[in-house]
Parts: sequence; C-alpha cells; structure tokens
Amino acid sequence: MLEEFKKIEKDRKESGIDELIVKLDHIAYRAKIGEREKLMEELTDALPYRLFKSFKVIHSNATTTTLKLFETYPIIVISEGLDENSVVEKYCQKYGTRIHHLAYEVTNIEKVVEIQKARGIKFTTEDIIGSEEEGIKQIFTLPTKTSNHIIEYIQRFGDFDGFFTPSNIAGLMLSTEKLGES
Repeated sequence: MLEEFKKIEKDRKESGIDELIVKLDHIAYRAKIGEREKLMEELTDALPYRLFKSFKVIHSNATTTTLKLFETYPIIVISEGLDENSVVEKYCQKYGTRIHHLAYEVTNIEKVVEIQKARGIKFTTEDIIGSEEEGIKQIFTLPTKTSNHIIEYIQRFGDFDGFFTPSNIAGLMLSTEKLGES
C-alpha cells in the first residue's frame, strides 16, 4: 500500500498541480433542517470561530451561514435547506449533517481543471462557475469514493475578498443535482 501511495504522490507532483494549489480556503457543511444553529453552537463552543456572514440562496432554497476564525482561513460554511425540496435537505436526508466539501484556493483554475481532468478526476459540471469580472471562479469534483466528500477549487480576482457570490453558490449547489442530491 505504501508503494502505491508513493507512486500516486510522485505522479501528482509531476503533473504540476502542487504548484497551483495555495491553501485550504473553506470547509462546507450541509445541515439538516433545524440543525444549522446547533452545529454553529457546537463549532463556536469548541473553537474561537465567530459569525461572519449569513444569507439565503433563493435559487437553491437554502440558508448559508459562515464562521470565521480571527482573520484567517479556512472559513466554515454551513448550509441548511429551507424545506424538503432543497438540494441541501435532500443531501442531508441521504447522508445526514456532515462535511460536504473542502475548498482549496488555486492560482489558475483553468490549468487546475485541465491537469486534473488529464489525471482522471471528474467534475460535477463541465464549466467553471463564475468569472473574472465577478471576482471569483469555482468548480466541484465528483465526491471521493471513500468519504463521499467533494473537493472544490476556487480562484479570486482583483480586490474580491469574499469566497463565493450568491450566484456562484447557487450554481455550485445546482451542479450537484446529478449526484442525486436533489
């Protein structure tokens, strides 16, 4: 097993992907209806995170709250469906409240997607979501086989200091529909 791991690590390094990934940007949870605030309380009781931003994702029928640790990353994102038809609630009915994805900031998202596709990694959509004009681009991989969580790649532009826009998060949530999350 260790030899296979070393081969995978060598192949990954040779692909050039390592130089494009900057840091863990955010950890995203999906919470069952009625559990978002409880999860927020548990996390802020155990860690010095504070409420950062909260908003509704109208198109996906969900509420998203973010928690921030001082001025550092990763940010914690918690999404909760507003009713049984929400993509978030359908995910939670299947998997429970849990981590949905880990997001990594990258320096060149197009190159990351190109390299990862060549390495056999598949995505929830063919198109990168967002634009340089909006200040952010993002894309989800298909879930990992072992832990069933998604990897997100995210790139910011200009002075954009957020980590998603309402239209980006809606597009990302909708891109998971084919996974049976809706």
